[in-house]
Amino acid sequence: MQDNPINFNVDTSMNKPQNKFKVWMTAVRPFAYSASMTAVFLGTAIAFYNGVPIHWLRFFLTLIGVVCFHTAANLLNDRYDFERGLDKQVLPMSGAVVRGWLTPAQVTRAAVGLLILGAILGLTLFWQTGWPVLALGGLGTLIVLAYTRSGMCLKYAALGDAAIFLAFGVLPVFGAFWIQTEMFHFLPILWSLPLAAYTVAILHANNWHDLETDPNKGCRTVASLLGDKRSAIYYKVLVLGPLALIVSVLMSGLIIQQIHLGPYALGLCLLILPKIIQLVRINKNSDPQKFMMLDGLTAQAQMGFGLLLTAAFVIGRFLPSVI
Repeated sequence: MQDNPINFNVDTSMNKPQNKFKVWMTAVRPFAYSASMTAVFLGTAIAFYNGVPIHWLRFFLTLIGVVCFHTAANLLNDRYDFERGLDKQVLPMSGAVVRGWLTPAQVTRAAVGLLILGAILGLTLFWQTGWPVLALGGLGTLIVLAYTRSGMCLKYAALGDAAIFLAFGVLPVFGAFWIQTEMFHFLPILWSLPLAAYTVAILHANNWHDLETDPNKGCRTVASLLGDKRSAIYYKVLVLGPLALIVSVLMSGLIIQQIHLGPYALGLCLLILPKIIQLVRINKNSDPQKFMMLDGLTAQAQMGFGLLLTAAFVIGRFLPSVI
């Protein structure tokens, strides 16, 4: 996912860090890793909630593999956005290519290396746990390669939201669950949906910033198709919908006590509500500075929600009552 460009009017060549580690940290954007890591945490927590002891080696292999694919996607996205003219301004915490610190060829080589490492880890887990890992990993790889590339790609065809929903939601949550349990279950699919909604909200907040300029560069996004007013509604659905699901599940558990959709500890997720209310109240016209930071603020909410949801399933393992 690409951050919203902000022009800071700096001399990029003079500000290049001497430390190569800092250069690459700018390129890979580790602050965005919560979007992929929380998915692995959640899938593993749901497995634990279902009575499965955590296989820690598999957990760390899964986590590293998912982060490798996430990083590769970030690097390729930076390269192709720069080459298409969508990324020409300096960002405070990312944008090593546009700063001139790294060349498109350098980030591409790094991305390919990370994809190979991720594939090796995936094949190791496939050998241990079976064909679903191969299928999920293969689909995830295709999404990474198709998300942003020269020519036709998902990001520029208004399919970016759907790609992120799968790549940072259903695939890693269910994949992490399967790797621990080696069984199919509807719970990781169900609870990947609210987490993925927040991750898509990060992307949408970014695209909402740029809905007037992206089409001029040949980039069609859901935001540009919806327009400003409907983009605001879509954003509210993405960030409030997961909490509505939590409330619905809790209420269903109280009324119909035979269903099994999760623990009562899911109520912990409602602690994020004050933060979400602040986000939906940000007005594009009256709060332009906060609006320009909406993607970053949404990322914070996504991480908070993901950790609370993970904690709910871990705690739920020890509670006598379930919904």
